[in-house]
Amino acid sequence: MPFIFYKLKEDGYRTAYFEDMPWIGTFQYRFKGFRKQPADHYLRSFYLEESSRGSLWKFKDTRYCVGATPRFKLMMNLTDQFLRLDGKRFCFTFIADITHDDFNVIGAADNATVDFLRTFKEAGRMKDTLLFVMGDHGARYAQVRSTLQGKFEERLPLMAIVLPEDLKKKRPNAQAALEINADALTTPHDIYATVLDALDWRKHWNDFKIPGADLRRGLSLLEPVPRNRSCSEAGIEPHWCACLTWENVPENDPLYKRVAEELVRYINQLTEKQRSLCTPRTLTSIDWVMKQLPNKNMMSFVASKDADGYVGKFGGKVDVQKEVYQVKIVVGPGVGVYEASLTYLKKENKFEVNYRDISRTNAYNDEPHCISAQHPHLNMYCYCND
Repeated sequence: MPFIFYKLKEDGYRTAYFEDMPWIGTFQYRFKGFRKQPADHYLRSFYLEESSRGSLWKFKDTRYCVGATPRFKLMMNLTDQFLRLDGKRFCFTFIADITHDDFNVIGAADNATVDFLRTFKEAGRMKDTLLFVMGDHGARYAQVRSTLQGKFEERLPLMAIVLPEDLKKKRPNAQAALEINADALTTPHDIYATVLDALDWRKHWNDFKIPGADLRRGLSLLEPVPRNRSCSEAGIEPHWCACLTWENVPENDPLYKRVAEELVRYINQLTEKQRSLCTPRTLTSIDWVMKQLPNKNMMSFVASKDADGYVGKFGGKVDVQKEVYQVKIVVGPGVGVYEASLTYLKKENKFEVNYRDISRTNAYNDEPHCISAQHPHLNMYCYCND
């Protein structure tokens, strides 16, 4: 899958990549970043210098500002200026500062956002511009994360798409397909495929399929996405799938406490090599345990009743060998709150867990200060013993 900025540059586009929190940038947090500047216009150096001078934290009333300008407004102004340049342009602007730690002040950006979009439209840019307005995830550490709504928002962030007028004329069915897909299961891989499709760059499409799937992992949203697409086909692990049904596991169930203990054991396993720095975690409490319910029709399907395969015959019994559990726990020392999905292998009577299926749902703050520079991938697990 080629990095789209480079391909666009080769095709004659001016490119811009704007992020306002470079210390946790998309390609910097837990990663190595870029050897060379990835776009023609790049804000990383500016914000690193701005923050190193202390203006970010020095005065409480300038927390969200660069000088007298709100940081979100500065980002919108720079984006607007870039879009006024001649020629073909591609811009990715990611405003995180105002919502990353506390979403309660996001209303301060409402008027500026409306003004930006109104100017965008009045300038006639809707004629030939494909516009995405999106979030990357919901609140992960705020109190709302402990609610069902917060859990969904972590998995289902906003994705709004406006097609250019030129594209709608060229492909009359694209708008209808996009509206249909608003109710379909879609992923960021589909956004990448959609951009390539809009550019008529099918030669760069990624044909990768999840083993056993009939569909590509990334599908263009300019064409209808099958309504029966599953999380597994789309490459979404059960922990992140919002389409599953769960039932509560009672406290007297033999696996209730065992699921939690297995998660704590795995967390300690992750920090084992840094044991001289990271204190082992211990289970403090279990908030809840849930088990994924299988699709009853799918599990009991035997064959088709009719010749065309439209009517299913049900009633078969399937011996389920794997069960997926979700658990929310609190660990010490300190107060670490985790949600995770674990797979129970019934025949082997053991659990499997992967770090990708674990969410830390409260802020770890300075807990991992002793390892954060060398081992940032352990930040959400380590509690420094000093």
